[in-house]
Amino acid sequence: AEEGKSCACGAGHFFEDNVPMLSCSGESSETCPCTPSVGSNDGTLSFEADPSDWDWQSCASIIISGVAPRVTVTSLQVQNVQLYAYLDECDDVDCSSYQSVGSTSISSAGWEYQSSTRHLRVRFEWYVYSSSGAVGSVVATWSTTSKAPGCSQCEADTYKTTTDAAGCTACPSNAVSAEGSTSLSACTCPA
Repeated sequence: AEEGKSCACGAGHFFEDNVPMLSCSGESSETCPCTPSVGSNDGTLSFEADPSDWDWQSCASIIISGVAPRVTVTSLQVQNVQLYAYLDECDDVDCSSYQSVGSTSISSAGWEYQSSTRHLRVRFEWYVYSSSGAVGSVVATWSTTSKAPGCSQCEADTYKTTTDAAGCTACPSNAVSAEGSTSLSACTCPA
C-alpha cells in the first residue's frame, strides 16, 4: 500500500494489493530468458530450443501473479522438436503451495490457459527428438486483469474477526464457511 494509506479492512475482509507481476524461478538462459516484471498487466516471452542439445531442455519457470493470470502461445515454429507446458495453480506468489494442473503438448499457436487462482506457474520444456534440422521457437504473452487495490471478502472456508491488515484464517479441517465470514463460529461441519 502507498505510504499514508490504511490497509485495514473490516471483519470478513482482507486487503489485496493487486499489483500484477511476473517472477522467474530457476535458471534463465540465453535461449530461455526470463525477465521479472512488477506493475505491468502483460508482457511477452520469446525463447528457442537449442538444436545442438538433443534431448529435453527446460526453461526457467515463470510465475504470473494478479487477477485471472493467463498465458497464450502467439507464435510457434517447430521441426523435429516438441514443446510442452507444465502448469501449476498456486496459493501464493512463491508457489510454495500449489495444485498441479498437468502438462500439455503444444503443437500450434493459439494455445492458451487462464488460471482460476491469483498465481499461475508455467514451465516450458522442449523435446528435441532429432538434432538434424531441428527448429524450435516460441513467442508467448502473459496477462492479468487489472483491479484496483482494496478490501475483498474472505474466500469460502475462511474467516476474519479483526479490522486490521491481517489475512483471513482457514476454518478447521473439514469445516466450511460462506464468503465474508467474520467469526470461527461461521465455520461449520457440513451435513
